[in-house]
Amino acid sequence: MFPTVGDQCSLWESVLPQELQRLPAELTRVDALLDDPAFFAPFVAFFDPRMGRPATPMETYLRLMFLKFRYRLG
Repeated sequence: MFPTVGDQCSLWESVLPQELQRLPAELTRVDALLDDPAFFAPFVAFFDPRMGRPATPMETYLRLMFLKFRYRLG
């Protein structure tokens, strides 16, 4: 399956206080850029929407990879 958008909030989002869920200005700008559907287009050919187990939504994966690069996480 090829989910692009998560359809439910995660456990982490449900327990995190609302004031901590706001993004800093830099991450808000990046988040707006990553909302472009053009980022998902290269991945569509590699996922069959009818078969396989559900995967991590691509929007989540792209944002995690940006954070990994930005903050030099291993």
